[in-house]
Amino acid sequence: MNTPKPPIVAGADGSGEALDAVRWAGRAARLHDLPLEIVHALDFSALLAGGVVPPPEEMKDVLRAHGQRYLRAAREIAEAQGAPAVTTRLHPDRAAQALIEASRTAALVVVGSGGRGRLTGLLAGSVASAVGAHAASDVVVVRGDSWDEPGVEDRPVVAGIDGSEPSRRILTTAVAEATARKARLVVVHASADDPPRPEAEPHLDPRTFTDAGERLLGDLTGEHDAGGIRIERVVVRGHPRRELIERSSAAQLVVLGDRGRGGFPGLLLGSTGQALLHNAACPVYLVRTTSAPRMQPGT
Repeated sequence: MNTPKPPIVAGADGSGEALDAVRWAGRAARLHDLPLEIVHALDFSALLAGGVVPPPEEMKDVLRAHGQRYLRAAREIAEAQGAPAVTTRLHPDRAAQALIEASRTAALVVVGSGGRGRLTGLLAGSVASAVGAHAASDVVVVRGDSWDEPGVEDRPVVAGIDGSEPSRRILTTAVAEATARKARLVVVHASADDPPRPEAEPHLDPRTFTDAGERLLGDLTGEHDAGGIRIERVVVRGHPRRELIERSSAAQLVVLGDRGRGGFPGLLLGSTGQALLHNAACPVYLVRTTSAPRMQPGT
């Protein structure tokens, strides 16, 4: 008996950002030959009168009808991208909780960078931030539009590697994504959160950092069969988040870990991941490198 493949899960709330996420997820499902499940959250809890009185069934029926309409549109978009098997589902809870719950059995969760209810000026929507921090699976937050432009195949996949133990998993994921897209892979190692200050460190030879970074990337990339894709190694002495944000403008995807080398216990999402969620110019792939904390009710 064949074990069912875990699905890619995408959230759909009827917004343009969510439909972009569905479009990206549909293509990813085709590239990796995985089923796609599209989830729409009804958020019945928002209708509780005084926070305790449940809404009438008629009001729930209206929400269900709207949700089914959103799901039909999303399914048509996903199938147009070549997704091999698409299912849809209504969920009674809020969007973040629904997607986090789905992540426990998902290969990947895909969300838009914003959505309905987003506050003006908010760079990354609350759902994207919550799912990025709490999902049990890897997460892609779809940002920008470079991934949907003609010539996207000429844009590289960029991976951020910091030398920590999870770097191997991050690189494995990045190689798989670049291979599926037949894209060049740029592996970036930025060795410091603070920019170099030669006047404060006159005894340090900058080549020491470059040589150490080159050895690190050489060892890591040497462990992988590149499968015919070209891998470019980049070592810089500077801010990892700044380097990855700058490179995202010419990339089709940025891959990095959910925690960094200097992450603290209990930290929900590393500072570099947070910065990319808010500022990247292309989709951001967060590789789950640790067990995500369970989201608390009301979060």
